Amino acid sequence: MERTKSRFTIAVFALLLLGGMVAHLLLPDQALSRAERRKLQQFPDITWESLSSAEFSQEVEDYLLDQFPLRDGFRTLKAIWSYYILGQKDNNGVYIAEGSASKLDSQLDEKQLKLFTDKMNALYQQYFPDAEVYCAIVPDKNYYLAPSHGYPTLDYETLFTTVEEALPWATHIDLTGSLTAADYYATDSHWRQEKLDRVVAALAQAMDLQLPDWSSYEAVRLPGFQGVYYGQAALPLPAEDLVYLQNETTESCTVSGPENPSPTVYDPAKFENLDGYDVFLSGAQAVLTIENPNAATDRNLVIFRDSYGSSLAPLLLDGYATVTLVDVRYVNSQYLGQFVDFSQVDDVLLLYSTTVVNAAGILR
Repeated sequence: MERTKSRFTIAVFALLLLGGMVAHLLLPDQALSRAERRKLQQFPDITWESLSSAEFSQEVEDYLLDQFPLRDGFRTLKAIWSYYILGQKDNNGVYIAEGSASKLDSQLDEKQLKLFTDKMNALYQQYFPDAEVYCAIVPDKNYYLAPSHGYPTLDYETLFTTVEEALPWATHIDLTGSLTAADYYATDSHWRQEKLDRVVAALAQAMDLQLPDWSSYEAVRLPGFQGVYYGQAALPLPAEDLVYLQNETTESCTVSGPENPSPTVYDPAKFENLDGYDVFLSGAQAVLTIENPNAATDRNLVIFRDSYGSSLAPLLLDGYATVTLVDVRYVNSQYLGQFVDFSQVDDVLLLYSTTVVNAAGILR
């Protein structure tokens, strides 16, 4: 009887192994993993040089792991086992609270914080010492979820206070009371544009802007959005609608930049990119300029920003003739004068998430 069980186990294992090999041979290799937002390893080129190096065997191993049949399904099963069966508090550093996924980030790096304030001071002194400057730090989703659900949390009070004290030349705008956890995508780190009415109101009041009534925007929904945490958590989280808001101004504005972005404020075709959030102002861009041909003012705004600014900037367009977005993660700040005429700038908004402030070494 024991011998029969042993043979049966071996037979099942062999069948699964053989089935996996056959499936691997028959199924086409995938170029991308939308869940993980990355390119998958392809079979390496075979040359005498590659065969004689250790890199070839490593590349083959990576290829087999990336192209394993039903790979995403196995990742999900492993995540369900770890998170729901074993009761782990997170999976791959991602936890679920109030139906929303968020990534643990509890260690305030004071060195990075100083890098951030030093960078902002340097930008101010070099480019816009005579402009009206505003600073708004965007709290990440953990600010609203982690403390009430028993997860370690960043020392936000120290972060906000340090930034305000180190940048005395800026008017600081507190956004913490203008957001809730529900104002962020459940599967992503970003805020939802359609939920930013209170954020826009806070900015408009501080910056003396005349902006249209919130009800004047038309909401356009793109179903099937799966954010960055969807792949990192590997849990069966439901897809969401990505929503963008348009009005006559967003429709009439033109967008330009050295990296040839889409000429429109929103590009629904980019929803099919690895990051669907690229719908907003073409995603990651070093420098963008948005021109408002119907502006009732000649004021010009420059936003130093991270990706949160992509969905916020369209909501400020009615208050300016031009809005220029600068992301110094992708351009050396020493060369900004080649792309932006700061002599024509009236207002500057420093808009950064706490995540970037706490990792400011990525700012160039």
